[in-house]
Amino acid sequence: MCVWGAVKMARLLFVTLVAVLGCLVSGQGDRGAVNFPVGGGGGDGSVRRPAAFAPQGAPVLAPPPFPSLCYGGFSVRKAITGFGDTVSANTKVQFRDVLLNMGGWSPSFNDFEAPCAGSYYFSFHAVSSQSGDFTLQLYKNGRYQVTAYGSSRDFQQASNSALLFLQRGDIVHLQLEQGTIYEHPGNEAYTSFSGYLVESL
Repeated sequence: MCVWGAVKMARLLFVTLVAVLGCLVSGQGDRGAVNFPVGGGGGDGSVRRPAAFAPQGAPVLAPPPFPSLCYGGFSVRKAITGFGDTVSANTKVQFRDVLLNMGGWSPSFNDFEAPCAGSYYFSFHAVSSQSGDFTLQLYKNGRYQVTAYGSSRDFQQASNSALLFLQRGDIVHLQLEQGTIYEHPGNEAYTSFSGYLVESL
């Protein structure tokens, strides 16, 4: 009887050991199937399995692509004057100093080219001369957007701003339509133009 009981006990231990080893080898453990993560989980909370561990014929989920980064922004100052210390009408405003160029500003053409599609914020400032009023206008691809108006009384400052949607390659520049603007003959800067990407698509 003792021998028969020992044999039954040995068989039971053997079956239990085989079952435990089978679970461990299959990767289940005590919590079900184990997935091997690659690049984090999916948006539904699932965990991706690399190709080496995927069942034959099963689709393999690739990690999501890295988001493409786009930078665009600039700040320029001090208008380049013609004769004396003023800029004349019907002139594309040119700037002497580039304070910041994160991409898009061309010192040669004195305009901004959008590096990617998105919303951009622009602001500009100027001071009138004593000879008359002026209108300084913001253009997008040659089309008028907004105006800064300055009167001739006591060197009045004028400014304006706009939030524009631009496609990649769109061009933005400043145009002095009427009158003249005054620029300091020394190192001070009275005219400025800035813009930056708010959000890309």
